Amino acid sequence: MNDANGSRQAHADPALHELTALEQARRIREGALRSEELVAHYLERIARLDGGLSAFVAHWPERALTEARKKDRERGRRPLPPFHGVPIAVKDTHALRGARMGLGSRAFSWLYSPIDDVTVRTLRRAGFVLVGKTATSELALLPIVEPATHPPTRNPWDATRSAGGSSGGAGAAVAARLLPLAPGSDGAGSIRIPASFGGLVGHKPSRGLVPNPHDHTDRLRMTVIGPIARDVDDAAALLDVLVSRGDAPTHGFLELARRGVPPMTVGVMTRAPLGETGAEEAAAVEEAAREAEALGHRLVRLEAPTATLDEFVPIYQRLLAAVPVPLPLESRLEPLTRWFRAEGRKLDDATVRRLFDALVARALRAFEGVDVALLPTVPVAPPKVGLLRGLSPEEGFRAVSPLGACTAAFNLSGAPALTLPWRLSALGLPLGVQLVGRLGEDARVLAFARALEARRAAPPGQPPVG
Repeated sequence: MNDANGSRQAHADPALHELTALEQARRIREGALRSEELVAHYLERIARLDGGLSAFVAHWPERALTEARKKDRERGRRPLPPFHGVPIAVKDTHALRGARMGLGSRAFSWLYSPIDDVTVRTLRRAGFVLVGKTATSELALLPIVEPATHPPTRNPWDATRSAGGSSGGAGAAVAARLLPLAPGSDGAGSIRIPASFGGLVGHKPSRGLVPNPHDHTDRLRMTVIGPIARDVDDAAALLDVLVSRGDAPTHGFLELARRGVPPMTVGVMTRAPLGETGAEEAAAVEEAAREAEALGHRLVRLEAPTATLDEFVPIYQRLLAAVPVPLPLESRLEPLTRWFRAEGRKLDDATVRRLFDALVARALRAFEGVDVALLPTVPVAPPKVGLLRGLSPEEGFRAVSPLGACTAAFNLSGAPALTLPWRLSALGLPLGVQLVGRLGEDARVLAFARALEARRAAPPGQPPVG
């Protein structure tokens, strides 16, 4: 890091990475903490710990420290943006000025961006210091991050297991305290799956709420940008940043989350729409439901909507086929990605739209009559690293598909969905429960999550790294 004073200070206060992002920002505003000190602390952790995790595909110590020093010189100015001087990174699906945009693929090893996309511009306006880019599966397709471009992204709770995906780098980095929080993208669970595996809060916002640089390739608008954080307050505060458009005021999700919610009808679903659900995953939902009832909410039981993987897959195949890849570089894609795109090209938009509309209608019927639903985030434990080894493309996709069995339906419906870390499993791995609301009612979901967060008997805590 070439900054001896910053490094010494980072070692002198190892609790810095245990502060919430909101607390870090408050201390910087008040002059009790320098941005340079905080950024140096995280850079030291990245240098020391990320070799065993592969959460990052790139980080820029000198650039980040230079930016942090600039933030410190600006501290006397008023008003400061909400996260002035706090470090953050973006998923390697984002365009960031002067950085490679690899999309987890050998086909894009040549691509450098001369501009910032809307997400990066928004984070800069909020005062964040960009320290790097986080790992993703190729073209953000899979719910695990094991691309050919770098070693597998591993779970900080158990390095033999996956961190999830496709925002697996962001989830692993926040779980391991290499970042205080991070944005991710979610097209079938890609925020919620790694957040659940990492013992984190991950929020998939309502369709259309957050400006999305990927809308031009996602005609069905299933993919959204949202926050990954260690608690609901940090997640709500980052959502406030992500929804902002220029100098327009934020929606005030943090303030609304702190107001709480009146008694509601809470639907409880313990079985995944696709495949089997583990006993511990179902039990965590039941525990959360009892706490919801103790808070005065009325419980009703819900049946999982019936669906098959073969009904879902064509929609995602068509979506991935629309991602522009230069034809001469198509052969550099991984076999599973090539197969997925080839199948998608066989489909026409009208057929996919009919499938999409039918599944959306079925999902909406399943959740009629409730204000919020509780169900598992992921119905199975994090898989071991190397799950795809030796499998054909189709076999590989079917092997990972159970990870998204409880999340994909809400990318179809557009409803807000949040994973809340609940407790540790018998394996010592985090278990998340998923809270789903009505379209546009993100504030209600966040407020409900915040109330449940306060009632957890044994929150997961910190993974055994660093």
